[in-house]
Amino acid sequence: MIKLTDLDKKILFELDKDGRANYSEIARSIGTTPQVVKYHFERLRDYKAIKNFWAFVDYDRAGYSFFWAYWFKFSGISKEKLEEIFASFKKNKYIPIVFRCEGWADAMICITTKNVFSHNEEVNKILKDWGQYITMSEMNVGLGFQQFPRTYLLDKDNTERISYLSGGTKETAKINETERKIMSILQINGRTEFTEIAKILGISAGMAHSAYKSLLNKKIINKTAFTFNHEAIGIKLFRIIFKIAQYDQERIEEFHDFCLINKNITNYVPVMGNWQLFLDIEIENHKELRELLREIKFRFKEVIIQAEVNEIYNIEKFSQMVIEYPEVIPNSLPLHGQSI
Repeated sequence: MIKLTDLDKKILFELDKDGRANYSEIARSIGTTPQVVKYHFERLRDYKAIKNFWAFVDYDRAGYSFFWAYWFKFSGISKEKLEEIFASFKKNKYIPIVFRCEGWADAMICITTKNVFSHNEEVNKILKDWGQYITMSEMNVGLGFQQFPRTYLLDKDNTERISYLSGGTKETAKINETERKIMSILQINGRTEFTEIAKILGISAGMAHSAYKSLLNKKIINKTAFTFNHEAIGIKLFRIIFKIAQYDQERIEEFHDFCLINKNITNYVPVMGNWQLFLDIEIENHKELRELLREIKFRFKEVIIQAEVNEIYNIEKFSQMVIEYPEVIPNSLPLHGQSI
């Protein structure tokens, strides 16, 4: 485990805002030199503090409107069979999110497809292959995904009310094949340089850069995000699921505002089904989580009907988009941001 210095945290916060930021840009923002940033980033890389960088894609605009979450509880299963199940989840390109959990559920996955028929086909494959081991299954329809900056790194709240959105729109953008291939590359490593993208796709670096800018301008890519290796940095990740009373919209909006500002709440995911909300909380320990949940339940007691805690002890896979063109991804493509 790495003990994060104040400078480490500042660098990580800048990368959280813009995962493609280079040494010089980060140095200017935090008042140091590119050489110092390089040293600290390489130290973070060596400790594998970051699992990977990935393009934060608006899945609705990209044409994958069916982004649904599934929670599973397993029983009567060997360790070897459990590994088979997770390996199959990771291999499936239509499953961009795979969590191993402790608490209310043992696993959470998200399946994303272009239509409900394809979605149903993927679900049926899972049930056919692994249904005998699944004793609990809950499905929730995604209504959008909001990511908030990790201001806990700077020990302050998100008073600027910054958020990044994916989904929650009916708009589908026009995306050409080159742009879609670039999205696939950037799901594997969001920091891949344009010269490397050009080499992979057999195009010029200028064309790769223009295609990327087009994806930004069409609001298909909102930023480049990263996934922490929480164990390596001594932070715990929890996904809390809530049943929400829907009769007081003003109070629900106040609850959202509380979540937006709170430094430890990093993702706010409205859903439809037996549960209405997921919150991702990155926090130092269980004691601090209990205090935060106590405050939430007290302040919004007329909003929250039920809450269940899931500790995410391993993120097997996390992005917002299907890797549509896995065949273009070279085995040599770095996964931990070595191209910073």
